[in-house]
Amino acid sequence: MKKFLIDNLNIINMSLGITLFIVMLILIFMSYVINDEKYKRIVILYEEKFGCLPATANLARTASLIVTPGIYFAKLQFIMFSLIFPYNKVFNNDMSIEAYHFIRSLPKELTTGFKIEAIFWFVEFSVLICLVIIYYLL
Repeated sequence: MKKFLIDNLNIINMSLGITLFIVMLILIFMSYVINDEKYKRIVILYEEKFGCLPATANLARTASLIVTPGIYFAKLQFIMFSLIFPYNKVFNNDMSIEAYHFIRSLPKELTTGFKIEAIFWFVEFSVLICLVIIYYLL
């Protein structure tokens, strides 16, 4: 058994990494489904207070994680970046400081799912980087 494990260490590492990658994708998809309703509620509240969404979020309003994953990040950017990073003109482009504080002051039941989804994405990219390193270096 020990010889088998030593001989197949690369295959075992890749299999575990790919399994973790797939599990994280499933968790991200679940958070996407849960956060979709919360996103719609936040957009309604934001538009009632400020008139319209920031330009990138407005253009990507109907984006989906499945159909248009690249645009999906632009859709959530104004929420996630406001919750994670301090206010600046790079991350909070086309947002006033009042809009930034509004997003940060939303109830926890609306924002916690987005924070969790951001953590899932960070872990997913970390796993992907580790898989690339394992594949090319070992």
